[in-house]
Order: sequence, then C-alpha cells, then structure tokens
Amino acid sequence: MEKSKARVICNPTSGGGAYDPDEIRDELDGMEVEWIETEGPADAIGAAEEWREGLLIVAGGDGTINDVVNGLGRAGFPEGVTLGILPAGTGNDLAATLCIPEDPDLAEDVIRQNRERRLDVARVRSEGIGERFFINVATGGLGAEISDANDEELKQRWGKLSYLRASLEVARNFDVRELTLYLDGEGHQVKAVNIAVGNCRYTGGGWPATPKANPEDGLLDVVVIETLGIGALLELAPAVLAESNYLDSDGVLFVRAKEIRIETQPPGLEFTADGEVIGNEPARFSVLPRALRVIVGPDYVPEPAG
Repeated sequence: MEKSKARVICNPTSGGGAYDPDEIRDELDGMEVEWIETEGPADAIGAAEEWREGLLIVAGGDGTINDVVNGLGRAGFPEGVTLGILPAGTGNDLAATLCIPEDPDLAEDVIRQNRERRLDVARVRSEGIGERFFINVATGGLGAEISDANDEELKQRWGKLSYLRASLEVARNFDVRELTLYLDGEGHQVKAVNIAVGNCRYTGGGWPATPKANPEDGLLDVVVIETLGIGALLELAPAVLAESNYLDSDGVLFVRAKEIRIETQPPGLEFTADGEVIGNEPARFSVLPRALRVIVGPDYVPEPAG
C-alpha cells in the first residue's frame, strides 16, 4: 500500500468488536494503525471529519459507515482519504454492492489487496436536517417506516429476515402517498407506496431497492413502487428478495437523474438514508460524482448484470 497510516473506526455494538486490532495491524504490515472505538454516531462522524490523509477503515454496520461518510462530507471528501470496509452489521448492504465478504478474514484480505475505485456519493438537503450525505440507498414511505420498525430487538431475533418481517407488519396499515417528483427539474405527479433513491443497490439486509444502480455513473437511480394492495406487495416481496427484475413489473417506475426533488402532501413522506432517519420534509437529492475513494472486493463491477 502507498499510504503509510491507517485509522480504524470500530463500532463494538454493531459487531465491529469482533475484529482484533493486532490482526488488522498484521494485515496492514508496515502501516501505522490507529484504533478508535465509538460510543455513538458523533464519535464516528468526528473521527472521520478530522482524518485528511491515509486509509480510513470502518469496522461496523451500514449506520456506522453512514456516519463516517458524513464526517468525510463535512471535511469536503479529502482527496487523500481512501475508505475501507470491514462489514460487521446485521445487513451489510453497502458491502453487498461492493462485493466485500462478511467473513472477517476475507474482508481483511480485501483491505490489504487495496483495489481502489472512485465512487459517487449522494447528498440530501431538507429544512429538517440541513445537509446529509449517503453512499448507499435512501428510502421513503413504506421503506422508511420499515427501517424504523426494524429495531435492534427484531434484528437480533430474525437476522437478515428482520426487514421482511418488519415490512409485513408495517404494510398492513400503510396508505398510498401522493407526491411530486422533480427529475432534473421536470415535475411528475405520482402515487407511491415506496420510493428509493439509490447510489448503490441494497437496503434492509439484502432487499434490492435499486438493483441496477451503478455507483460510478454520476446518476442516482429512482424506483417508485406505486399503488399496491397488500396481496400484490406480498407477491412482490419474495420476487424482490430473489433479485428477479421486478423493475419491469406493473406499478413500478424506474428512472435515473442527477438531481431529484420530492414533495409530498402533509403529513409528508418520511425518509431514511442508509437506514438513518432524515425526516419528512420536502427533500432534494443530488449526486457528487466520483467523490470518494473506496476499496472494493475482487468481484465488484460498477454496472450490474442485466
């Protein structure tokens, strides 16, 4: 590796504590490795924001990765930083797009092999949250409420199936929302059960919310699931989990854009980005092309098959 120093941001509560600091140092032989354990999001954000040069490794889940990306975003995505990921969460959805194995030994090998790509990052702005960044997927409507319902207790009991379990509970009482969707300035009136804005492909522990997303194309994928009864939703869920091309299904809108603005009638449409709640105010999404160097797995391809 060219870089002489590395910082590891470890979230022990998400499973990152299973990684051994000495083992990481052995894998990164010859590098000066600093180990930081976080107690909350502010710790991860701050530790990333002040890191301006070298390898920055996250040992944690998608929430911790999102915190780190926001810290880097506050610093303007420094040119000298490369992000490495040691997946240690329940879902590990970003790792799925980047083809980083969940097995700790194999994930450490990926870091050491140092296959760097420049990935796009997404930015979302709204009155409620100001500005946030995300690298994976934002969901609104049903998907956001499922993220809320998919709490730690459910994750512990159901593992990767917790998202599907939560979705069945939430879907029974969810109303279709009317919204105005602006794509690069052009307005469209749509009804939506769920809307996903994706830079990468998966959310909720493997649900392909934006299955054709290419994190290097300078565009965000938008997938709107329009009016669906509970029966249709239940039929769609297994198809989606099986990764069939549901984007061609009736009642599904798939588009791409550089800038997306979403406005809904009160009470609004709650959004989460990389699983973190960002509120229900009108939201504006934009893409920052090739903003962040990231280490990817050996099987990673920017443009998914199909």
